[in-house]
Amino acid sequence: MPLGDEKHRIIMTELVNLLGEDYVADDPVILEAFSRESQMSIAKSKTRFEFIVMPGTTVDVQQIVRLANRCGFPFSMTSTGLGLSSCNPRAGYGYWCLIDPKRMNAFHIDAGNKYAVVEPYVTIAQLQAASMKVGLCMGSTGAGTQTSALATNIFTNTHWTGWRTGKGRSLLGAEVVLPDGEVIRTGSLALGGGDYSWGEGPGIDARGVFRGGSGPRGALGVFTRAAIKLYPWPGPPVLVTHGVQPEKTCPLPPELFKTIIFSHPTLESCFTSLREIGEAEIGGVVMQCSPHDLVGLASRSREEFWRQWQTETWQELIHRRHLTLVTLWGYAGAAQVAYEEKNLSAIIAETGGALIPESAAVWVRDLMTISAVRDTHRMRYNRMGKVASLGSSTDSLQDALRSMALGTETLKRFSPPLGDGGLFDRGQEQTKATLADFGRIATASVGCFAEKTPEFESLMSGTVNPYLKGLRKGKKVFSAGAAMEASASGKQFAGIHLLIAGVKRALDPNNVANPTRLIDMDKMARAGVGRANEEDSVSGEE
Repeated sequence: MPLGDEKHRIIMTELVNLLGEDYVADDPVILEAFSRESQMSIAKSKTRFEFIVMPGTTVDVQQIVRLANRCGFPFSMTSTGLGLSSCNPRAGYGYWCLIDPKRMNAFHIDAGNKYAVVEPYVTIAQLQAASMKVGLCMGSTGAGTQTSALATNIFTNTHWTGWRTGKGRSLLGAEVVLPDGEVIRTGSLALGGGDYSWGEGPGIDARGVFRGGSGPRGALGVFTRAAIKLYPWPGPPVLVTHGVQPEKTCPLPPELFKTIIFSHPTLESCFTSLREIGEAEIGGVVMQCSPHDLVGLASRSREEFWRQWQTETWQELIHRRHLTLVTLWGYAGAAQVAYEEKNLSAIIAETGGALIPESAAVWVRDLMTISAVRDTHRMRYNRMGKVASLGSSTDSLQDALRSMALGTETLKRFSPPLGDGGLFDRGQEQTKATLADFGRIATASVGCFAEKTPEFESLMSGTVNPYLKGLRKGKKVFSAGAAMEASASGKQFAGIHLLIAGVKRALDPNNVANPTRLIDMDKMARAGVGRANEEDSVSGEE
């Protein structure tokens, strides 16, 4: 819509009346600044918001949402700015308002009951620094600890430490502004009295509506405050660093934290070792990872990345081996680390694995140890590009293997250009699995190097993704967290797209909360919800 038309002026006036002119913007320069970020594709950065608002309280958010319903304009919400592609304006929806919670950055820790109550803008780094002082911590997602502590527990809730602490177990009582402007308080908060201590048990638990593999992305409501479960931290109360970035180091006590990186000749033998490690219930962090993950995170510059990447050692690991990273945590002291190392060594040997060469291990080991809780994601800051996903699933180890097989089949089918065998060949068989609950849950994926060019994006959206979608449909592999997959797979999987549509319609009758993101209600309405099928009910995601 043209900035400055009558409806725009009315909405702007109302927003200023609610929040004050310091916290509402429609300046084109500011709107342009909110149009993209490092991980956003070209295709998804073409539209612009019409309003940026910065609420300070739950009541502020509630008033904004009620105004959106009254005036008929869409809204979405970010947390700390990363992942704007999940909330940027969609074509055909005018007067789009972005809720930016910069002012909602308060938190407090209940050390006795091991949880923290956080608002959306509290980062993992902030919460870690405070919680470690009282012997507690929460996990890092691997996306950098500048990410929102609240958002990560609604979104994937996938942490490096999820191996021991689980997946989806950290969100306790929460406060949510629904798309119609009502406020719901979940878990123990439903009983009144401000008790955040539990999110499920006897009583009301509505958390399942609001979270998932990738979450509803604000299409079912806005979290304004929630309790996050914290876990024991066997490390020091303050992380001591040495040097200046990019040379900065942060060593943890070697008697309490030990990272061991090993490889297997096949993915099947690699996953056999993961099952055995899970049965033994050892390790604080266990991840099946690709060489790209380790080399990218450890590199202090692009020059160092390429220098390491082309060595004989890493080329062997890239093309002929499958990596696993294990960090042993001494929750009960140094004796626990020694005991678990002995068990791990036996498992590696029994499953045909081998430690990676010491020349490679010594370079990445210490950084990987601290990254589990204090990741700074050097790969992103070194501008190493991004990785395009060729499918993922969150399920059992067995289902992860099935999902990975489809991803690697797709990679080979479209190589070149995806993996051209040249300078940047990530390996045709390389995969990644973030594991939780001692390996009983695996978030698995296959990736390829992603270029920010219209040609690459067109190839992915027009050719590669439809091919993979067909494979997944035929093999009945389901990605529960991806709304587009849930919609496309609805007929195969109990009509889940219709269930999602029913929830969306009940909570958001005016379809103002991040429309099309979770499910395209307008498209379903045109098709007739009762007869919606895989083609009719697709997500608005490209």
